[in-house]
Amino acid sequence: MFNRHIYFRSTAALALGLMLGGTGTAFAEGFDTSGIKADPALAVRLPEKIKTAGVITIGSDTAYAPWEYLSEKDGQTPEGIDVDIANAIGAKLGVKIDFQTSAFDAILPALGSKFDLGVSAFTISNERMKVVNFVGYSDSGSLWAVQSGNPLKFDPADFCGRKIAVQSGTWHEEIVNGFNKTCTDTGKAAIEVLPFGTQTEALTRVAAGGSDATISGGSTIGYAVKQSGGRLETMVATVGAFSERGPNGIAVAKADLELTQLVADTVNALIADGTYQALFHSWGVGTEIVKKAEVNPTVKD
Repeated sequence: MFNRHIYFRSTAALALGLMLGGTGTAFAEGFDTSGIKADPALAVRLPEKIKTAGVITIGSDTAYAPWEYLSEKDGQTPEGIDVDIANAIGAKLGVKIDFQTSAFDAILPALGSKFDLGVSAFTISNERMKVVNFVGYSDSGSLWAVQSGNPLKFDPADFCGRKIAVQSGTWHEEIVNGFNKTCTDTGKAAIEVLPFGTQTEALTRVAAGGSDATISGGSTIGYAVKQSGGRLETMVATVGAFSERGPNGIAVAKADLELTQLVADTVNALIADGTYQALFHSWGVGTEIVKKAEVNPTVKD
């Protein structure tokens, strides 16, 4: 399973700078959390330190659009799916959120001291769960993008002989190349792999009809398709490693199971009232939602 910051880390411009034939550069407005009412039964369970300060301090590597990135307007204000999720949690608990930029590798060691939570699209792994607790809040997988209406009749279950645009150096390119070998070994036509320096370029090639499809992480593709002005649509990845999925988690200090459970219960309250689903759909990433936020969920690796 692909892992954030290992296989397809991208630049901040990845989803934000998509230019598709006159649709312009698209920037998300974010999800409006101002209408979320605090839940006193949840708020009373906050640690005294947070109650006194009235703030939850969050560490995040704000260079991973669309999950978290710095606003193009001022280069300082954090925006993204995770920022909206954090703000929704804060609103439900009746406290403010201090979303601080940090190097990705420095977040987990600073939990419980510098940061109350780590909200940075962390892939949950058994190795990471040895040192921190996680609340699973999204389910990541892969998605294909094709032209709207699928005029080239792309089949995500059989893409031998097709033109596939990929971002160079990514896990997805590696897997496409593996499928290509299977195609040729079984006597089928080879895949024409079209590598690009950025996923934006791959998406643009598909939108222009120069490639049958491209594939990347579900959030990357989902958000880009939402911003494409109706020129692209998604298709679910259904075969081989592309069909694998894995949870992302909000990280909490290992010693603080009470706060971990409170975060899980708060996310589940947002699921129950529909806020969580609306938030994810507003970013075009409805394929990433979970039915229930779990503490330290079971994972394969």
